[in-house]
Amino acid sequence: MNEEKIPQEAEDQEDNNDDSDEATLDRPMTIIEHLEELRRRLIICIVVLAVSAMVAYPLHGYILRLLMVPAGKINLNVLEVTEAFKVSILLSLFTGVVISFPVLAYQILKFVLPALKRRERRLLVPLVILFFVLFLGGVVFSYFNLLPVAIGWLLNQGQGLELTLSVSRYVSFVGWFLLASGVAFELPLVLLALIKVGLVDRRALRKQWQVAYMVILLLAAILTPDWSPITMMVLALPMIVLYELALLLARFFRSPGDVKLKNDHSR
Repeated sequence: MNEEKIPQEAEDQEDNNDDSDEATLDRPMTIIEHLEELRRRLIICIVVLAVSAMVAYPLHGYILRLLMVPAGKINLNVLEVTEAFKVSILLSLFTGVVISFPVLAYQILKFVLPALKRRERRLLVPLVILFFVLFLGGVVFSYFNLLPVAIGWLLNQGQGLELTLSVSRYVSFVGWFLLASGVAFELPLVLLALIKVGLVDRRALRKQWQVAYMVILLLAAILTPDWSPITMMVLALPMIVLYELALLLARFFRSPGDVKLKNDHSR
């Protein structure tokens, strides 16, 4: 009899703890408390990022060689005395952000959660995971598919000329290219958010697919650093696929337009 009561008491205690956590999140915070919480989260993020960057510093040479793979056999040159040091610091910071991303995302979530409703809190974590997966997918796709095409096309424009590539400018070009690709792959998440809040209608997007495709081509041209038509098309095609995927996923989300249409049919 006593053995049956103990698990029940433990479950009741866990439920009480969950209710206590929810009550803590629902409790309104003063401006001073918000600022203190923000300061504490920022300190944690800065410390974690600094430690991660220091740990990654010995790996900057390996990271640079990875970034040079899409360009094939090329030679990078140092044009300034401090250029090599600047590049090593930049690569260390970049790698540190990647390493510490889970901690940084956790700190951001812990700061934002008290301002959200319970239903919004349940949706936030899956959305953050989807954001990270889409961004990482864009970076990986660009690294293996877009970058080799873009760099090859650009280098072919200088045939007959002596090529001198600066290591800092090459790293900057590759970094911005990968960042733009990651942002471009967030298209489904943006469309789902717009459909969910009712700013755009899924049926209208389906009917006006020609206009949407033209906007995607324009966006691909803006996000493509080299402005080459081949790179633009290689970036636009997966964005079109992601656009269609977003419309497919939107069928499972009820938007204000869907609710209004359902009410009109019920009358």
